[in-house]
Amino acid sequence: MTDIDKGTRAINYLIDVIAISFICQIIALTRENYINPNVFFFIVYFFYYLVFESLSGRTFGKLITNCKVVDKNNHKANFFRIFIRTFCRLSPFDWLSYAFGNVQGSHDVLSGTKLVRLDKTKNIESIK
Repeated sequence: MTDIDKGTRAINYLIDVIAISFICQIIALTRENYINPNVFFFIVYFFYYLVFESLSGRTFGKLITNCKVVDKNNHKANFFRIFIRTFCRLSPFDWLSYAFGNVQGSHDVLSGTKLVRLDKTKNIESIK
């Protein structure tokens, strides 16, 4: 496993935002939505990251780029860490942590997690 760079993080984010937007559109088409579209997007955004990262450590973007969220000891991050990580993503200042040269965002630092690239020759489930 190796730590990843900002470019991979940007690709992950772009793919995930497209997936979240798609999920929002599907939900909007199947039912009447009385909530502000921006609020609705952030609700889906929160649960998208919380569910996928807590269950597998991976979102669609991370699957495509062969990355996984782990704790600082390279073990599977627990639900509490993923919850804190996801909650921190909602901060409007989270993106600033990347703008000033950090590869890890504030959501990683505050939750005690990191993003790693998986070795293609190893089984994904080898991370405990």
